Amino acid sequence: MYVKVRVPATSANLGPGFDVAGLAVTLYNTFTFELIDEGLEILGCPEQFANRDNMTFQAFDEAAKKIGLDYKGVRIVTSGDVPYTRGLGSSSTCIVAGIVGAYAFKDRYEERREILNLATKIEGHPDNVAPAIFGGMTVSVMEDDYQVTTLSLPVKHDYRFVALIPPFTLSTKKARAVLPDTLDRKDAIANVSHLALMVASIINGYDHGLKLGFKDRFHQPYRGKLIKNFFPIMETLEKDERVLGAYLSGAGPTIMALIRADDTKGVVRIKEELGDLIEGWRVEKLELDTRGYTCDFL
Repeated sequence: MYVKVRVPATSANLGPGFDVAGLAVTLYNTFTFELIDEGLEILGCPEQFANRDNMTFQAFDEAAKKIGLDYKGVRIVTSGDVPYTRGLGSSSTCIVAGIVGAYAFKDRYEERREILNLATKIEGHPDNVAPAIFGGMTVSVMEDDYQVTTLSLPVKHDYRFVALIPPFTLSTKKARAVLPDTLDRKDAIANVSHLALMVASIINGYDHGLKLGFKDRFHQPYRGKLIKNFFPIMETLEKDERVLGAYLSGAGPTIMALIRADDTKGVVRIKEELGDLIEGWRVEKLELDTRGYTCDFL
């Protein structure tokens, strides 16, 4: 028996919602799992990752121990479109898939709350794994023992997400290293108010609140210095009245812009406005994924 797990890409932080807010989008990685007589086989990924340190296998193995899945060997085949270390949750797709794959062999693949807690323990924070599990837009609170409370937000309007994906990577470790240890009170108040405004605007369909709501003072001013053309790109997007808001996706370097679904020329217009600033960048028009991971038996 094969287990096939498909996990969506995610975009975390959403500006001021650092380690709290995230959403799932329509890019996917797919993983198949097969129990074999012995050993470990990993196919579809670079050779240097095809070993026991592989993130998908590590998650599978930890989940197997948790639920009492006794196995001698496993074959994992990976494929997909979520770029690695670009701020679109590629590591979360691996972690969620590994856990779901193990749970599926015990017919427990729909235990999403338990899967969320384990995925958060492995990842360290829930902002990416929560939308990968539940789909849509989520906000999460993590307790000290990795017990997570997650709520899905009802998104009022039909939006599209324009992902500006650069041809270079940025490791999460490096992106976290530049963050300040403390935050000025004014900046802290600004971030709390911006997050509240952004969430309320998404729920109520108050599009005019999104551009301000996505503004951040905690991580983007620091991480932006690591990303070529980040500040002029953000300034250009700010001037476009039909761009509802823009933010650094996850740890970066991908930048996400939000437009209405009826803005059919939005991608072309954004490309023209940014011009040489995004030369060599990949531009993807994405929708909100509302399902989260899916699991099938083959």
